[in-house]
Amino acid sequence: MLKRLVVGGLGLGVAAWAGIAGVDSTTRDDVGQITVQGELGAFVTQLGDCLNDVPEGSGEEFYTVSTVTGVPCDQPHHWQVIHKEDITLEEFSESEVARKSEILCNAAFEKIFDSFSESDYERVIPFENSYDNYFFPTAESWVEGDRTVDCLIGSDDETYTESFLG
Repeated sequence: MLKRLVVGGLGLGVAAWAGIAGVDSTTRDDVGQITVQGELGAFVTQLGDCLNDVPEGSGEEFYTVSTVTGVPCDQPHHWQVIHKEDITLEEFSESEVARKSEILCNAAFEKIFDSFSESDYERVIPFENSYDNYFFPTAESWVEGDRTVDCLIGSDDETYTESFLG
């Protein structure tokens, strides 16, 4: 099974193979937050997970990856899962899945920012140079029932040591 990743609206693809895409060797606390870093499959990320080793890219290049590194959000990281949601389509079309994923993540980002109070803006100042990424299903993962889009915020160039979600 594969997943795609779009970086800032560009066409960067990430393939995550099913056998290891379900691995989670992180340690999590009672509420599911990562407390000890480990290998994390693209299909088992959770809302709030902080990540490293998300492939860097630009333009219309595609990359293959099976896992990323899940880390506690108070340790250096580049990305965070800030929204997860299933998309609905009658059948798979990569362009339509990508379009729906972009719409879904843009709406999620807008809703998050609209919910911030004035004091929240101080907390997110470290993220001022961040941008959005998202994982979305491919034809292979779609056949297996994958409909989940992971909306990410972060940067390949910036390092964060706190959660965007607070």
